[in-house]
Amino acid sequence: MPKGRELVGLPVISQDRGEELGRVQDLLYDEQTGNLKGLLLADGGWLRQPRVVDFASVAGRGPKSFTVNDAGDVSHELPSGARRWQEIKGLRLLNQEGQEMGLVEDLVVDLPSGQVQALEISTGLVNDLLEGRREVSLGGSVNWGTDSITLN
Repeated sequence: MPKGRELVGLPVISQDRGEELGRVQDLLYDEQTGNLKGLLLADGGWLRQPRVVDFASVAGRGPKSFTVNDAGDVSHELPSGARRWQEIKGLRLLNQEGQEMGLVEDLVVDLPSGQVQALEISTGLVNDLLEGRREVSLGGSVNWGTDSITLN
């Protein structure tokens, strides 16, 4: 299963025109369901509105690109209740007892369903180098806070 960092930078291609509509800049996901809600495209300038592709309208899903039926699938509004992938990087991951498990580094996403399956966590540079980063499954309920994420 790919990680969020592997999906960022992939092109989004319109099937009707065969042209690239943009590249994925960020992933938008629903904290309640754990599903991807959309793909935020790089806008090419600081004065432009965000360009978003609803994940339900994505016809082809990875691993080297995303495709949509036509260019009309790109909107300028962020879906309600969506959180950006880049907002959770670096947040503390806590277990039920409140013990810190590590810092969130990435999401693990099931394609083509778009379900966020796990979080990749770091327990420090030395441990990451010696043991690698761990993936923590999101099987139970998750409390997505602004400063930390708690697994229940």
